Amino acid sequence: MSLIRPVLTLYDTLEACWEGPSGHRLAGSLLVGTFLICLMSVELGRVLELPEALAHLVPKNHLASIGIALTLLLIIEVMGLVFSMVHSVSTSVGRQLEILSLILLRNVFKEISHHNPLSWESLRGGLPGIAAAVTGALVVFALLSLYYRIKTSSTLSEHEEDRQSFIAAKKCIALALLAAFHLIALRSLMGYFSGVPTPPAFETVYTLLVLSNILIVLLSLRHGHNYRVAFRNSGFAVVTVLILIALVAPSLWSAAIGTFAALFALATFWVFGRFHETPLPGEAAPSEHGQGPVLKAMPQTRG
Repeated sequence: MSLIRPVLTLYDTLEACWEGPSGHRLAGSLLVGTFLICLMSVELGRVLELPEALAHLVPKNHLASIGIALTLLLIIEVMGLVFSMVHSVSTSVGRQLEILSLILLRNVFKEISHHNPLSWESLRGGLPGIAAAVTGALVVFALLSLYYRIKTSSTLSEHEEDRQSFIAAKKCIALALLAAFHLIALRSLMGYFSGVPTPPAFETVYTLLVLSNILIVLLSLRHGHNYRVAFRNSGFAVVTVLILIALVAPSLWSAAIGTFAALFALATFWVFGRFHETPLPGEAAPSEHGQGPVLKAMPQTRG
């Protein structure tokens, strides 16, 4: 543990800065500043003949400015998602679904911003996709309300050393994800300014989340084999896969798959809270807060 102490200290410092009041103010200022700059650039592009190298960087209308601001909001939410992974797997899944609902709403503004000027004739063909995105976002929002209502926090191990070891491993994973996400954002930003197409950022992010979730499940198995917890964490990894599929699917399918992902997460956590392993005759029942003769609880901070 002493070898990675500087890494853990770095994580704790970053989390304290990001989750503290100053971090929230900085994020809010970035959102407001970005939105105002986009609005002013739209007006500037209407009254001035901008050079070709600069013209393609300027939003074409005010609705496109909303889409850019929402994209920045999604980046901020991804940062918060990474920090939540360390504390609670179930909270992390909730944050992933929150991001999905915001992506669905952002897609509405992206679709509308493509029509300049906005007219019923040009917009009519995209209405089914817009209706699906709005409905899907609202359903995911409602399901998240139920999800957070039934979500409970629990400590799944009494062994402090194992628990701290597992937390340290998740902090290392989170730092690696933060570094990867910054590289993805930098690549997308460079592609935007240069006009060179880059792989979709959020699809790449969720691919990394799938891999990190599976790694966390495997790491937890180092300390014991509890079927109930293993199924829940694996199910949550499946939720991330479903969200990834929703991001690459056409608009109608995207909303449907996103809704199913939220339903699956809700059902998984509901069943998890009511699942009880029945021991064989003559065998002691395994305990979440101790070790039975066959199954041992896996260390984790909170549900």
